[in-house]
Amino acid sequence: MKTFKSLALLAVLALTSLQMSGCATLTSGAECAAESMNPTVMAAIDSFESAALAIRLSNRVLLETPLSEQDEWPAKMYGAPSGAAVFKMGLSMLGSTQGITIPTEMDSETGLPRPTSALYLFLKERDKMLDSEISKKDISFFKKNKDSYTKLGARKKEGTVDDFMYRNPLAAYGAVTGNNKEVLELQADLEAEAKGYKTCNAFLNKTTEEVKDEKVKKANCPDMALKDDTTKAKLGANLEEKKKDIAELQKQHGRLASKVYRASVSGADFSVASMVKIVCASVNGVRALPNIKNEFKGAKGAYNIATIIPRIKNILGSFGMYKDNLGMQRTVYATMYNNIKEVGYEIKDDEPTKQALRRIENAEFCLAALEPKLKLAFAGKDVEFTDEEATKINVLAAMYPVQSELEQALMTAWSK
Repeated sequence: MKTFKSLALLAVLALTSLQMSGCATLTSGAECAAESMNPTVMAAIDSFESAALAIRLSNRVLLETPLSEQDEWPAKMYGAPSGAAVFKMGLSMLGSTQGITIPTEMDSETGLPRPTSALYLFLKERDKMLDSEISKKDISFFKKNKDSYTKLGARKKEGTVDDFMYRNPLAAYGAVTGNNKEVLELQADLEAEAKGYKTCNAFLNKTTEEVKDEKVKKANCPDMALKDDTTKAKLGANLEEKKKDIAELQKQHGRLASKVYRASVSGADFSVASMVKIVCASVNGVRALPNIKNEFKGAKGAYNIATIIPRIKNILGSFGMYKDNLGMQRTVYATMYNNIKEVGYEIKDDEPTKQALRRIENAEFCLAALEPKLKLAFAGKDVEFTDEEATKINVLAAMYPVQSELEQALMTAWSK
């Protein structure tokens, strides 16, 4: 009965916290704080899986999700997850504070229960939301055709000014800034980079024995990293000229620009959340390695250690590839939402976007403080992360009072 009450309390507290914030970066920070209390190798691996899902979701938002003036999904990206998901997320975070991973989902490949991080569950909910909000016909159309937009036709609602459904927020950005040519070129580059990431991620999920040949690694992980200056230049082409036409642009594309802006901010939130998870997993993974024998005991534990150590080192060594992909996403999203305002569109930041922008700025500040040591760790150098340094990642959690209260309540619920 006490256990049930504790779990019920946990679910209520988690739901309250996420309804107030409902964001990927905050979830990521909260989970990181929980894992840091008792770092484990398995939690680090689960964290990289969450980070990979965040990268894929961010790419989906930017490149694969059709957008029109009528769509409401950009605002719904900030919404709270379902009660069932929140309960699972709460269980996952509670387990993390005790150094254990709790199975909350079924593995489609094995048919067995599998551990999942809170961020993983949150992102899966966002994926489902997009599935329910986006027309399968639109997705099918853009897969079969290279067009950047299509007419809304009979679906056009009364009061809608812009007549088109665009391939993705990037294509819609090209429309609202009159920058279609350069955006199309950039989209081709970003799609190539996303494919390169998917190949690399498949490689990282294999064991060291399966990829002994270095040629496999080089073939599967091409260096596709775009340059920030090039990206910003393509997204910013003709902006000065368009500022002169802002009155006409505002009239024609004002509401669409607002949707692109919100989609860009939420996309940046996912990208930064993923970076938080990667850094957290890396720091905690390094700290957990000395205790790996306690984590995997007995005969089965010896086997697990033999297979897990190469995998965790392989994953930790992938930081550069993940960071390049995330850095490019962040550059694209930030340039898009900054340029939309710079052109002169009347964009009003609602509370969710204001909070997201603050979170992004705060997260980047915290992560920058860890950068020097992280570079050494990912270069294969021996490095130790102190409790004080690990705490720097948890600054994200401390920035939100309701989150700190949630963590205290989790510990109280567990002790009763």
